[in-house]
Amino acid sequence: MRPHLLLLACTLWLLGATQGRAAGLDDTVPAHPGLTYFELMKRVVPDLTRTADGATGHTLVPFTHIDGKDMKATPDAIALKAVDVLPIPGDAARIVLSFDLGVAEGSLAGGKFLALFALAPSPRLLDLVEIGGDRFVDVSEAKPPELGPGTPLILVESSHDNSNQSYELTDMIFIRNGKFALIDTVFTLGDAFCGYRRTQSVSITTVPDGMPYRAVRVVVRQEVTRSDEDCSDAKLPTAGTTTYRATYRWNPHRQTFTTNSRELTRLDEINRKRM
Repeated sequence: MRPHLLLLACTLWLLGATQGRAAGLDDTVPAHPGLTYFELMKRVVPDLTRTADGATGHTLVPFTHIDGKDMKATPDAIALKAVDVLPIPGDAARIVLSFDLGVAEGSLAGGKFLALFALAPSPRLLDLVEIGGDRFVDVSEAKPPELGPGTPLILVESSHDNSNQSYELTDMIFIRNGKFALIDTVFTLGDAFCGYRRTQSVSITTVPDGMPYRAVRVVVRQEVTRSDEDCSDAKLPTAGTTTYRATYRWNPHRQTFTTNSRELTRLDEINRKRM
């Protein structure tokens, strides 16, 4: 439920000056001679074994799902071919890897994970989370500013589409105290039926806020266009543009990001009624 109907313009994904890149399992971690990504991944899959086109294993260390325990699904057969490397700007002692391990039976999501590693003084796994809430899962490769020193904003997009509608979930994730944490999830929906097309695009930026972390500003722009099709007596939505906004600020009492806006909540409710 996604693509041509839903235009996602995530103007941000920050991991500093260096953009995320794909790496082979035999590639060496920069500035760490002798340490390969395969060796790092053995801290995720202890019995990981090389194959002709990647690696396989059977045992996965404990993990959580970024969206909650009800979304957690252990892959049926662990298969790994490569990793995406997400450096943490200003923090050469840690690194984030994004990778697919294979899908679990009955799961809607695609078996995608984020792993946070400490590289110094010796390599160790700090946190492992499953990500994604739909069929196609991607970690955005755009480069937004940091939330704070050594704290990237990670945007995870999950989507699928059918003949008339497209659906996308955008998880906003950050790192705190050596763990991944969810700020919130933005649900956008596009649809096209007789006489009209509706698209929703999301833009996410960060701004200074006088707090330990920058504020996260989310804007969803909905555009409805009409066509000249004869739709009999069908009730069509009004053509035009509607904007939904929310700003998430660090809440020192709750130790998380919160927002006073209900606009995205209202949009979520409207979209779920359209499904």
